[in-house]
Amino acid sequence: MVGLDADLTVSVGPALLYREPAFPIVELARSLFLWLNDANRGDFMFDSMSFEEVGAVALTRGSSGWLVGSVFSPDVISNPLDWAEVESGCREFLSQIELDLLSLGLDPGEVIHR
Repeated sequence: MVGLDADLTVSVGPALLYREPAFPIVELARSLFLWLNDANRGDFMFDSMSFEEVGAVALTRGSSGWLVGSVFSPDVISNPLDWAEVESGCREFLSQIELDLLSLGLDPGEVIHR
């Protein structure tokens, strides 16, 4: 995986859920891409070699909708979101990472979509 890290902020509207400097954003993008394209998708718990804990970014299905949070901020969680909002936010993130990779001369298809 390309070793590109950046500051990551996870927010829903004005609510800051999680912020991390030097986050493995390309690894997150690849994990989200695979999750979004999995027909049997369940909850998303980001599992990275950069963290001992699983769930630095977590998207879990609750009884009222999807919840966004992080194992590093267990007391801060989003209000329930519908799937369209979750998917839109994830795809927006992926699009931005793809543009950033292109600006660095890297092929997103080789880095994220494989």
